Amino acid sequence: MTSNAARESLEIERKYEVDVAATMPTPEQFRAAGFEPDPPVTFPLRARYFDTVDEALARAGVALRVREGGTDAGWHIKVRQPGGVRELQWPLAEELPEALVAELRALVGDAADKVQPRATMDTERTVVLLRDAAGVARIELADDSVRTADLAAGVRRAWREWEAELLPGADESELDAVDPVLRGAGAVPSASPAKIARATGRLIALAQARGADAAQLAALAALDAADQEAARRLDT
Repeated sequence: MTSNAARESLEIERKYEVDVAATMPTPEQFRAAGFEPDPPVTFPLRARYFDTVDEALARAGVALRVREGGTDAGWHIKVRQPGGVRELQWPLAEELPEALVAELRALVGDAADKVQPRATMDTERTVVLLRDAAGVARIELADDSVRTADLAAGVRRAWREWEAELLPGADESELDAVDPVLRGAGAVPSASPAKIARATGRLIALAQARGADAAQLAALAALDAADQEAARRLDT
C-alpha cells in the first residue's frame, strides 16, 4: 500500500433533480443573479465505491471511493457532518493508501479491513464556474448524467442531477442567490443526500431512519423505480 497525506476540505453543496431534456440557465440569467459564468466544460468520471458486506460504512455515514477523471481524481473518504461533508482525498493509486486505511479504521474500526467494491458509477459531467464581479470563482455548478451498477444486488440505475457547490471563500448566501435561477430552469431540490445512497437503493432506509412520513417514502420509491427504468432504457 502507498502512504500519502490527505488533502482535506469541507463540501457544501445543494443537489437538484432535473429532467433529461432540461437545459442549463443562459449566461444572461446567471448575470441577472450576480454571477458571470465560464463556458461549460464536459468530461467523463468513473468511480468505484466500497463498503463491507454488512454495509458498515453506510451505517456510519461514511463513503469510500476511488475516482478517475476530472480535477480531483484519487481516493476519497466522505463523512457527513453538521454544516457540510468532510472530504479527505489521496492521490490515485492501485491500492488503498495506508493513511486512508488508518483514517477508515478510526471511523469504522475493524470494518476498514473488510471493504470491497460495492458499486460502480459512470458520470458525464458538465461544469460551469460562476464568478463574482471581481472574477473570483464562487460556485461550481455540475450537470451530471449518472449511470450506476449496484454490484451486490445486480441493479442498474440512471438519473440526471445538478450540484451547486461552494468554492473556497464563498458562503451559502451565494447558493441562495443562484437557487431561483436553477429552479426557473426546471430544477427541484433532490431528495437524495448522496449519489452512493441512490446507487445502492438506500434512500428509503435513510428516510425511514430520519422518521420520514408515508408520502415521502412513496416518493422515494417512485424515484428509485424511475432510476431503474431509466437504466433499462439506456441499456436497450
